[in-house]
Formats: sequence, C-alpha cells, structure tokens
Amino acid sequence: MQSSQRRLRTAWRRMPVAVRFFMVHAAVGFGLATLLTAALVWADPGGVGTILRGAPGHPGPMLLLWFFLGLTLGGVQTAVAVMLLGYPDPPNPPDRGLGATEAPATVRAQR
Repeated sequence: MQSSQRRLRTAWRRMPVAVRFFMVHAAVGFGLATLLTAALVWADPGGVGTILRGAPGHPGPMLLLWFFLGLTLGGVQTAVAVMLLGYPDPPNPPDRGLGATEAPATVRAQR
C-alpha cells in the first residue's frame, strides 16, 4: 500500500506543471457538476428531476447531464484560474537620474 501511494505521488510530481494545473481545475469543475446535478435532481425544477429519475432502465440521461455540465464547469474553472494567475512583476528599469557632471538647466519664462 505504501509503495503504490509513493509511486502515485512520484508520478504526479513528474507530470508537467501545466498538465497538473489542468487536471486539478478540471476535477474541481466536475465536482461542481456533481453538486449541480444532485441539486437539480433534488430540487426538481419544472419536473427535471422526475424525468431524470424515471429514465427507463438506465441512468444515461443523468450521466450525460453530469458529463456535459462537468465539461462546461471544468472549462470555466480552468479559464478563471488561468485569468487569475497574473503576471510576474517587470524588472525595475535602471535609474536614469542625473549623473555627477550633469545639472538641471534654469530657464526663464518669457511673457
């Protein structure tokens, strides 16, 4: 048991950062889809829950709803996470102040 968990952790760490980023946020989206599907079935707005529960012999319609909600919410979650990444601060430009031999010039305004 320990060695399989260690191998999974090692495999997870070896994945590229972008793949891990996408997988985590897609999983969050599918988790939200699970909650939304359960809420739709429980709340039964417009009889949707009754229709989904009464599917003849298989859970296909409910699984399709969950899958496509998961794709949509996973994409939205990933997009929001990408937009919130931000940018690194740009490097400070070199100081272009006055040198030792330069002095500000005085100019009189003419009327």
